[in-house]
Amino acid sequence: MSTQVTFLIILLFIYVIPVVHVDASPTIFSLRPDNVCYEVWGGFNDDAVGESYYDTLSEKFVMWINDTSGSWGLAKLSRGIMPHYWGLRYAQLDNEFEIERGRSYEESLLILEIDLKLVNYANYTLNNSSTNVAVVLFFDGFKTDYQAKCYQTELQFFSYYGDKIQKNQVWFFEWRNDSVAQFKLADNLQPGEYKHYRINLIPYIQQMMDYYKLDHAKLKHIEIFTEAYNGYCKFEVYCANIHIEGRSFFHLAQLQIVIGAMLLICFIFLIFYRRAHG
Repeated sequence: MSTQVTFLIILLFIYVIPVVHVDASPTIFSLRPDNVCYEVWGGFNDDAVGESYYDTLSEKFVMWINDTSGSWGLAKLSRGIMPHYWGLRYAQLDNEFEIERGRSYEESLLILEIDLKLVNYANYTLNNSSTNVAVVLFFDGFKTDYQAKCYQTELQFFSYYGDKIQKNQVWFFEWRNDSVAQFKLADNLQPGEYKHYRINLIPYIQQMMDYYKLDHAKLKHIEIFTEAYNGYCKFEVYCANIHIEGRSFFHLAQLQIVIGAMLLICFIFLIFYRRAHG
């Protein structure tokens, strides 16, 4: 029986292990100094000033923006394919991530791990200032040309809006032809505070899909940014990673391959067993 057992083990490695390995915690995005674009946008008035850079001495990413005219200035790191025909930022994401309505993700996690520090912020008006620190995911919703419209899932780690710090809120709105689901986290940053976050993104993405009635969404682009409207904000990023954890991200076709391979192995094993003991 040693020959048959050896043959069975070989078949297991050939047919099953590669299929399992395909979805073994792939990395979607891992922040490094050399794999993102650094950008500052002067806003609609083109007079906001700021910086986005990597501090080699302290080994951290630094972003700050200052807007005094209501320009909505922005300082950011970005990676992936931008919507609106804006082109590629450094490269596509390390792996594609797709999510579909009706599939169970109870045993799977899309994990964001990020270490942040809010250095400081300022509001320049009593009741009409805004500063935010956030990560935003851009999705193709397969309802129209992605370059014409995309869907955003945005997590805000700090938000000052209007006349006070905002947290533990969910907003849905349209922005530059995009549909945005914005989540102001309850566990928000405070000035001078360093914090590690580990967040499962699946529930946030599903809320975005449910609200905009999407059956299928594919992640195309990621940004880490701060923005300001009549205000100032500066923050630091020490590390950031988005990856899949869990074992239920098999597509139906992959599951069928696994089942088929196991049935084939059992069938072959029975043939050899009967011959050996016939």
